[in-house]
Amino acid sequence: MYFVNKQQLSKKLNYLQQLIKDYPKNKDNYYAFERIAQMLIESSVDIGNMIIDGFILRDPGNYKDVIDIMELEGVISKDTQTQINQTVDVRKQFVHKYDELDTTQLIPLFDEALQYYQQFIEEVVQFLDNENVPITAFGQKGE
Repeated sequence: MYFVNKQQLSKKLNYLQQLIKDYPKNKDNYYAFERIAQMLIESSVDIGNMIIDGFILRDPGNYKDVIDIMELEGVISKDTQTQINQTVDVRKQFVHKYDELDTTQLIPLFDEALQYYQQFIEEVVQFLDNENVPITAFGQKGE
């Protein structure tokens, strides 16, 4: 392992946890849904990139590659990879077709994926614990 910035990683995990918590009460607000859904994707990929960089795993070519590498390296489960990648598939809609978003199709997708974002956090924390990088989504252990 090279170096994992535990403080930055903890902040990102906490941010993702807050998005998960805020999602149910905000998904009916178009703009809140749009922001939360996009940031679920972005923050998960950022966390994945930090882990990939810190553990010298293979280089990702795109957003889905980050999630795929995390599954291949045993950081997250196949179920988590599959569900999160389904949301990553719609990322371009948030970035490039934001004026054409059809939330009637997107909300059910994120409703289903939300538990896997929570599982993503738990699996990342478990991986880091196993790699002797003591961090949790609620702050660093022992510091």
